[in-house]
Amino acid sequence: MKNKKIIILIVSLILIIVPFFINVFTILKLISLVLGIMLLDVYFIMRKKMNLFWLIYLPILLLVFTYSLDYIKTYVFDVSPIYILENKINKDVSIYNSLFYRIYKCKDEYIFDNEYQMNFACDTNLMDDMDINTILAEPRATYQKYSHKFIKVTGKISKIIGKSKIEMQEYTTSDKDVNGYVKFNDASKLVIYLNEEELKNYKIYDYITVVGLLDNFKKSNEELTLINTKVEDNDLYSHYTLEVIESNACDNSLKEYTDNFYTVCIDDVFVNYDVGNYELDYVLKDGKFTFADLIKDGQVRKENNYNVYELDKFNILACNNKNILLKKDLEIDYSLCD
Repeated sequence: MKNKKIIILIVSLILIIVPFFINVFTILKLISLVLGIMLLDVYFIMRKKMNLFWLIYLPILLLVFTYSLDYIKTYVFDVSPIYILENKINKDVSIYNSLFYRIYKCKDEYIFDNEYQMNFACDTNLMDDMDINTILAEPRATYQKYSHKFIKVTGKISKIIGKSKIEMQEYTTSDKDVNGYVKFNDASKLVIYLNEEELKNYKIYDYITVVGLLDNFKKSNEELTLINTKVEDNDLYSHYTLEVIESNACDNSLKEYTDNFYTVCIDDVFVNYDVGNYELDYVLKDGKFTFADLIKDGQVRKENNYNVYELDKFNILACNNKNILLKKDLEIDYSLCD
């Protein structure tokens, strides 16, 4: 009997200690530790030297002690924890959920989130992208599959609510649509909570890519909710070409185009991005495009104390208080600056 007790003690200690030295995630570590605590309690029961109070509270104390030790070990040494449930997103990203904290595993980096306060902490490029039209095609099925998991969503902003919330809806496009316009389907929606700093650069109809935790589904209006979000810095509006619509009848007169911009023998200029076509006056007002973007590929020469920018499809005369877009090869009349 004595040997049996010693064996139970040794096995219980091995089952408790060994998981702290295994640096891979496996539920077997937690099972081993819990079994070890139970066996240790059995050992003291067999010895009959502990009262009922301690036999009940010893496992609780050991759980609290090992939980605290597991947290400190993981925090200090960046090793895989024991008291967690793993939400594996893909081969590079896992979320370890514990009682009072979670850990973002971003490749080989561990990022602690005490009290579940932190937004998505990994690089968004590590996540697989999903289109909003796919997510909202069947909202209930989406929620059942990704409930309380992090997902990466790309779509268009259909509504901005206050300073920290947006909505996305399914949408359809047409070749005739300009300035990001699409037709939204209001049968369902994805509500996304952002911070004010991230949201300030976006407007309705803008494309946006967000990683967040799929938190809730409202059956009444087919509404999904995304929290703990992080907006991805994308380059959707960094690559473009310019398209010029020249006037059929050109009389060299100056026409107002938009704030501080005028045209001569040009009806319109379009900025064609991979994600759609925009009128130049729209993106200038919107802030997606600046005068510096417009002239960056041009050759500049100075004439009559004014800068003339020669672009592939038109020229720009930069006056003191206005910029004039001129039809290519048109003789420049500097009196237009007066």
